[in-house]
Amino acid sequence: MARGLNVEQIVEAAVAIADEQGLAAVSMATVAKRCGFTTMSLYRHVASKDELVWRMVDRAVGVAPELEYDGWRDGLFQWGHALMDRLREHPWGIDIPIIGSLPTFAQLSWLNRGLEILDGHVEHPGEAADLVLLLNGYVFWALRLEVSLAAAPPTPLVPPDFDLEALPYVARALSVGGFEDESSPEENFVLGLNRTLDGIAAALR
Repeated sequence: MARGLNVEQIVEAAVAIADEQGLAAVSMATVAKRCGFTTMSLYRHVASKDELVWRMVDRAVGVAPELEYDGWRDGLFQWGHALMDRLREHPWGIDIPIIGSLPTFAQLSWLNRGLEILDGHVEHPGEAADLVLLLNGYVFWALRLEVSLAAAPPTPLVPPDFDLEALPYVARALSVGGFEDESSPEENFVLGLNRTLDGIAAALR
């Protein structure tokens, strides 16, 4: 094996590149260059780009923290906030493909923590998992929205003088300021988080 090179060093370099330039900038070649080794040297430690990406997720998301909470709702509120905080440090996490499973220990630890919080509140473990994954999906969507709104806005497809007579419900919402939002990203996140927890509460009832 290449002296001085190890999996931890490779993953750390890959995460640093993604933090600086986004996930698309991460390749075996760019990581090798950051580490000061040849690309082929990486393959002695990491079998593929896919394996590297999942190791990056494990590093970025980390193992779910211990939580002290009062009831399932407070526990899931803290759970959602803790995950959002981790993802905000590494926003490229929203670009990880959804493959229908949780392939890393860190991801499974978050699911496990959520199931622990719901233990005794849901009759079937499969339903509890669905509820935790629902909350997980909201957190990822909320960060995607937050990142997108912070970026330069695209040129709108609808011209500003578009006639809204054909869209009366949109017109009515606009007339009362329905799309005006002076809330901070954190306030919007908490609002959506609480609405998601309202839905979970209804399912538990």
